[in-house]
Amino acid sequence: MSQNAASPTSIIRSPASSAGDASLHIVRSIDDVQYRVSIYHNLDDCAVAWRLLEQTAHATAFQQHAWLCAWMATVGKAREIEPCIALVRDPDGELVMILPFAVERVMGVSTLVWLAQDEADYHGPLIHPNWNSNTTRQELGRILNVIATTVAKVDAFSLTKTLTEIEGVRNPLTLLEHDAHPSSGHAISLDHDDFNTFYAAARSKSTRKRDRQRRRRLDESGDVAFTIPTTRADQHAMLEAILKQKATWLSERGIVDPFGSDEVKAFLHGLIDDHTMRNSLHLSALTLDGDVIAGNVGFVRGDRFYAVIGSVTEGEASRHSPGTIHLHELLRWCFANNISAFDLTVGDEGYKKDWCDAHLDLIDIRIPLTFSGYLFTLPSRLKDTLKRRIKASPAMFNLALLARRAVRSVIPA
Repeated sequence: MSQNAASPTSIIRSPASSAGDASLHIVRSIDDVQYRVSIYHNLDDCAVAWRLLEQTAHATAFQQHAWLCAWMATVGKAREIEPCIALVRDPDGELVMILPFAVERVMGVSTLVWLAQDEADYHGPLIHPNWNSNTTRQELGRILNVIATTVAKVDAFSLTKTLTEIEGVRNPLTLLEHDAHPSSGHAISLDHDDFNTFYAAARSKSTRKRDRQRRRRLDESGDVAFTIPTTRADQHAMLEAILKQKATWLSERGIVDPFGSDEVKAFLHGLIDDHTMRNSLHLSALTLDGDVIAGNVGFVRGDRFYAVIGSVTEGEASRHSPGTIHLHELLRWCFANNISAFDLTVGDEGYKKDWCDAHLDLIDIRIPLTFSGYLFTLPSRLKDTLKRRIKASPAMFNLALLARRAVRSVIPA
């Protein structure tokens, strides 16, 4: 456990509850207040409570029950991931936090990870809006001790891409020992009356002139349209086009395609087929004579838009910056639909720094609980330390990009 964790926990174990395969554990805080921690190994068994809390909780789009169910049915199943979901209730029985964990086994080592750890851009608990400010370090330490040592029997925590703040509220997991994640999240505050006012304030006069010239030249080359598909058939077709375009772009730069596996593609297509994701999943594209030249797969939660998978053509139209033009259209859509934050999610690409005014800190929580866990987490921590140092040095970063491209050209994906 973390150096900040409380002393040994007083735990009263009770038989499994009647709700599926949940098990109930009572955690006594320092003043003998009881927090009830229910552990579930199936997302369906806690669906009602989860969906109710997510309506008002501090959380991101990646902690939606439907999103994680679609992931578990495809990617999670293929990787033999075991959910280990903790529902924490206060002494009054109020559900105050959901920790969507999972147990992953690699080379005989069991680690406690986030559900969809690799595929989701942000991680963290779902937090009741009235609870976080009241929790203490000791109480959190006892709750996590139950999950890690009593229930899951894991060798280590390995919780990556964890937000330090969720919708402006401190993530209580920051009380655990952690390292900075090599990358950060970036977002744009849409705090103007309309896109035109925002755009004039965000971009210089010369940049706006160049953007207009590029748009005019693109319009002269054919029929340009900003398209949001409304039927499932059109959504599936657009998703395929975006993924194919993204794969080409990544391959040209020697980068492994994280969306290329059959299970990840099945997960993304499954979101289209899930009617409960209808108001969250957002696909759009800029087309030229009907062909996608830039696209995006995003999600909406409340007044926040998450841009997750962006693509841009490598063809002739690329000289007109279709990615920038598509971003303009997406931002127009956000202003028209009362979105107040446009989240470009994880990654420190240069264009994000040009646009974004909000920086989201991420941490990695890697805490060994056994000697096997120590041997497992140490290389990851060293690797991330090296990544941070490389990214902090432009010369080293450019050298690393060249080396990666050279290796990928010899050993293709």
